[in-house]
Amino acid sequence: MKKVLILNCLLFNIIFVAAQTNYYETTKTFHEKGFTYQCDVTTYGDITLYNSLNKWTYIDQMKKGTNVPFYIKMEDYDTDPLTVEDEHDIYNDSIYKVIVNDAFGSYKGKMKGFELFIILSISSETGEISELYFNFMKHTPYVTIPVSVYREIETKLVGLKYTLTPLAKTLNYVYQWWAIEPK
Repeated sequence: MKKVLILNCLLFNIIFVAAQTNYYETTKTFHEKGFTYQCDVTTYGDITLYNSLNKWTYIDQMKKGTNVPFYIKMEDYDTDPLTVEDEHDIYNDSIYKVIVNDAFGSYKGKMKGFELFIILSISSETGEISELYFNFMKHTPYVTIPVSVYREIETKLVGLKYTLTPLAKTLNYVYQWWAIEPK
């Protein structure tokens, strides 16, 4: 009887492991209730997941009125020349962690050792996050998370505000990225 019980437990666990759904195996569009998301998968396994209404996802950050991409130089990474470190910045940093950790709450521990990249498009007019997209690799547990979880994060982050520098206001939008390993 003990052997049968152990065998049943092992079979159940194998089925559970095999049943992990990879939602983002190929490039496709998700038509959900009230929103549509696009998933783009490269040949080397990089996944970009975004709201189909996004307009900045594959557009370079540029000075307004030009077609010249604007990049921050490596020496400027220590101090961000596009946003001001103030109460908005401090609040955003803490609220990001809460929002992402809450969204991944039922997946606790599953993401250990894997970072999720959230790329923000900030309005150069208002300083508000206008849209965002997610980036992760095909071999990470993020592929088993339904699109509704990513949508939940998006709806809570869009609208958060940054204080922009005068330089940032000369751009078509402000590109920021943020990496997190949900706890």
